Amino acid sequence: MPMTAMVRNLATMTRIGLLKPLSDATRTVCERVVDPEKLKKARVHPVALLMALRTYQSGKGERGQNTWTPIQQVNDALDAAFYKAFDFVEPTNKRFFIGLDVSGSMSSPCAGTSMTCCEGATALSLVTRHVEDQVEICAFSTGLQPLPIGKSISLVEAMGYTRRVNFGGTDCALPMIYAEQNKLSVDVFMVITDSETWFNPNIHPFQALKSYRQKMGIPAKLVVIGMTSSGFSIADPVDPYSMDVVGWSTDVPTVISDFARS
Repeated sequence: MPMTAMVRNLATMTRIGLLKPLSDATRTVCERVVDPEKLKKARVHPVALLMALRTYQSGKGERGQNTWTPIQQVNDALDAAFYKAFDFVEPTNKRFFIGLDVSGSMSSPCAGTSMTCCEGATALSLVTRHVEDQVEICAFSTGLQPLPIGKSISLVEAMGYTRRVNFGGTDCALPMIYAEQNKLSVDVFMVITDSETWFNPNIHPFQALKSYRQKMGIPAKLVVIGMTSSGFSIADPVDPYSMDVVGWSTDVPTVISDFARS
């Protein structure tokens, strides 16, 4: 079974009794999940593995009535695979400024997954920080502050930072305003929030982006990810260098990377 299909069917294999604690089948599956060569060949994104881990750990499907008893060996294998897969993500070689929404609503579930919006946003930021050479990660709500998320930090440690600064409303213009004020050279702004909103009544995010481009002379791109939104209009719809991502799936990281390179 190909790697991606196998990961998707871990819950089913557990539910029907193929995977059991200490069984040969479980050992075989876990060995394959953490095999670097197989991860590299399959090009499974770390965020997809994290989503699979959280779903498997939950013991129930997001859709339907199926339940299963998670096996700790499988949990451990998926967790290890999440970090191993970092090495096989192709960098874009762009300069990223990531703005993480840390308003209170980010603790809500990310639709269609067993993660919170905060965890999904932090994981994507962590992977980007590991893969790309030039990344600045900041937390924002009605204010903004840099986060000390380095290449070697774990997801649990990174989540400690994002949860600790949880506060306030949401001003999606702040990343561009901050970068302009501090004269930071940015190729791609990535703003991750749970839903469409902004707090600043004086400047819209796409106006802040326009000002940044004019002042810095850089045709910076903007990706706004609304992890639970059903509608969006933060990015300028006529700007070919701006993109709204509405909702969340395993395809999102690849879509963002392709957009950054284009």
